[in-house]
Amino acid sequence: MTLPTPVGRQPHVAYLPPKGHQVVLGTAGTGKTVMAMWRALYLSDPGVAGSGKTLLVTYNNALVAYLKHLSNGKSSPNLDIWAYGKFARGYLNSRGMMGKWNVIADAGQRRSLVDSAVREVSKRYKPHTFFKRETGWFQDELSWITGMGIRAEDEYLSAERRGRRTPLTADFRKIVWNILEVYRELRAKNGQDYDWGDIAMTVRDHLSIDSRPRLYKHIVIDEGQDLAPEEIRSLVEAVPDDGSVTFFGDYAQQIYGQAMSWRSCGLQVRQVETFRDNYRNSTAIANVAIELSSQSFFGKTDDLVPPVAPTATGPKPTLVKCATPQQEIEVVQAAAKRLGTLGTVAIVAHTWADADRACAGITSVRLKDNDNVWGAAPGVYRTTYHSAKGLEFDAVLMPFCGADKIPLPEVVDSLGEDDAAEREAKLLYVAITRAKSELLITYTGDVTPLLPNSPGLFAEVAP
Repeated sequence: MTLPTPVGRQPHVAYLPPKGHQVVLGTAGTGKTVMAMWRALYLSDPGVAGSGKTLLVTYNNALVAYLKHLSNGKSSPNLDIWAYGKFARGYLNSRGMMGKWNVIADAGQRRSLVDSAVREVSKRYKPHTFFKRETGWFQDELSWITGMGIRAEDEYLSAERRGRRTPLTADFRKIVWNILEVYRELRAKNGQDYDWGDIAMTVRDHLSIDSRPRLYKHIVIDEGQDLAPEEIRSLVEAVPDDGSVTFFGDYAQQIYGQAMSWRSCGLQVRQVETFRDNYRNSTAIANVAIELSSQSFFGKTDDLVPPVAPTATGPKPTLVKCATPQQEIEVVQAAAKRLGTLGTVAIVAHTWADADRACAGITSVRLKDNDNVWGAAPGVYRTTYHSAKGLEFDAVLMPFCGADKIPLPEVVDSLGEDDAAEREAKLLYVAITRAKSELLITYTGDVTPLLPNSPGLFAEVAP
């Protein structure tokens, strides 16, 4: 794949001065990833005054693979393209903090340990429905605490909890803090010093006492809205005073619930560069995304950039009501086989189980967070809303979008109806805006209430 040439105001961002902090905000389809790639190549070019070793960092490995594919033929020995986790693990290893195997708790281990911590702490109190909340709620709250870089109970008790619509009294916050402490004790007994949600705190602690020259002179952050504030702070502190940090983000696609602006992350910026022109989606697809982001449950932020519908033509997105989930699979597979002969087609589902089920029996490529390759050849790809972030396809097919599936019942159980609606709506926004020219959505029963229902947005058909 050839790296697209910057257009419009994009070159201005790619070639900003190689010193200081820059923030670039843009809606889906404005070319943020292309600009991030060009920016990283520029800063790592030995022929550029002020250039140096550069890190282009994002939040998952699927997007890392896409970025590497995007840079084909233009790679630089001075440029690393990593997920944040690899950066953190590599830095702590350089400090001698990764000496033993399996020192980072994975998702399954973390859930089990959090569940044990909740049960242990509950024994100190009279029986209460608070302790019967789904384990995912406690995991999410602990991730919020560590992602914000909160290190003391008093700090947590006074925190605003932005992005958390379910209120929490001081007494319950004290209980949560006890759960966090017990979780850390249990994790340590299990031989694990970190999890992927709190490792950034240790990175910052070590950077503050590390007198060695910084490895990177420049860091470019792509999809920055999905890195926790503490992760961004650690990246800011990982460059020298004569280096630079460039943050690219879209708060309409903030899917991990931190709801914290770049302003609290140590970035000192005089002027924010904003981009509204959508170069990816057809007008018809962009109109759906715009309507979705305008709904009340979508959530608001000072950093949300209102999108501008593009001028590219294309058919209306198709909404198909099916009699059964099996009929949904048949509709999606028929469309995938037809469209996949000429372009890239993504079957995007909420979970991997649903993505795999929708593709059963047809040839497709699985794009997951731990993939290290990206093809982009015509054909059928399958992925989830989370793993599709930052990618683009000629056509996107979204099965199982009924009211009983979105929002996912387990997400509602974990977060409550209001928080779940906001998170799930942003996931739908991500999936919809991956499509360049064709979008097909199927459902059984009633369609998810999160989709906009303004007249004329969809071509509604029966199989």
